[in-house]
Amino acid sequence: MMRNSAYGEAMPVYLRQATYVNVVGAVDFLQEVLRYSAPDRASHGWARMCMYRASDAMDTLGRLTGVIAAHVVENGMSRHGIRRILRVEEECARTDRPSRLEGLSLSKQELFYMPSPLCEQVHKSVAQVVLRLHQVVKEGDEEHNKEWFGHCLYQLSLAMDDLGLLNRAIAAFNAGVLSRETLSRYQHLFQQRSRADMPDAEDSAYLAGLLGRNVDGEHRVWNVIGRAQAERRQLVPEIDSHDGRVLRMLAGLDRALQPLRWNDASGNPLGRTQDTATAFLNALTAFESEDDDYPPLYWLDRHAQAEAAAAAHALFGGRSSPGTRLAEPRTATGRCVANEG
Repeated sequence: MMRNSAYGEAMPVYLRQATYVNVVGAVDFLQEVLRYSAPDRASHGWARMCMYRASDAMDTLGRLTGVIAAHVVENGMSRHGIRRILRVEEECARTDRPSRLEGLSLSKQELFYMPSPLCEQVHKSVAQVVLRLHQVVKEGDEEHNKEWFGHCLYQLSLAMDDLGLLNRAIAAFNAGVLSRETLSRYQHLFQQRSRADMPDAEDSAYLAGLLGRNVDGEHRVWNVIGRAQAERRQLVPEIDSHDGRVLRMLAGLDRALQPLRWNDASGNPLGRTQDTATAFLNALTAFESEDDDYPPLYWLDRHAQAEAAAAAHALFGGRSSPGTRLAEPRTATGRCVANEG
């Protein structure tokens, strides 16, 4: 392996741009995973939508992982070195066949709403991925960080595994009522890439585009995408744009975690930091909502609503947001708890 200086004293500007774009895209998908775990989304098909969006988030992070890996390989790292950093031997692919959960047999009617244990897993996994993305952006933004590539690729590999395991868990809960073909379609199995194959020709074409180089042939699409990103004059998105608010959310999360020890000895996020990450993601969703009648936090309990409202205030100040106002908590059937009985 070459000296770390061969890969840059810090993340190159063109990769930082790609990081912003792909992290924002992944956060968008995570918002939808969290949103479709709510009871009021049941009629939309929570299993289908959560697997779709978890797969999309995983593939988006795979593209960012691949282009960073392409940069490192182009600057001298061996394929063996990349495989080691990407933890290829520990990869949790979503292509593994979902098994029925032992002792659990749920009917289609019982699965109309997301089961409570799975809902808890969704919230935990989404929070873990958000925390890892906040680390990736933070490492990429540092001006002097020769270890940026190792740290970013490590966190991205963990985030992809979190999403792979979540996808498989959702599939396992539904294995008794959905066919293998249906689950495969919902999981987007046809488009999953293994980290063992990264970087591939598409990653290299994407990198070439970010560097302003033209590539013709079957991988031209990713080259064009890279060149389009490279031509953006402004590196950091406008603060009041959606992209800017996503990055502001991650920066605000970082500030909120500063006084805390956010991970355990093995690097896994602690419960309290997971709650904080969920609150900030909910705050972003609520702030951007335009639905006055059904603000997107209404299904949360009072404590979770209050945490999201506090996070929204920390992120966006005193600007009003209908989505963060406190509403009556509701049950899975959509009735207000205060009106029951």
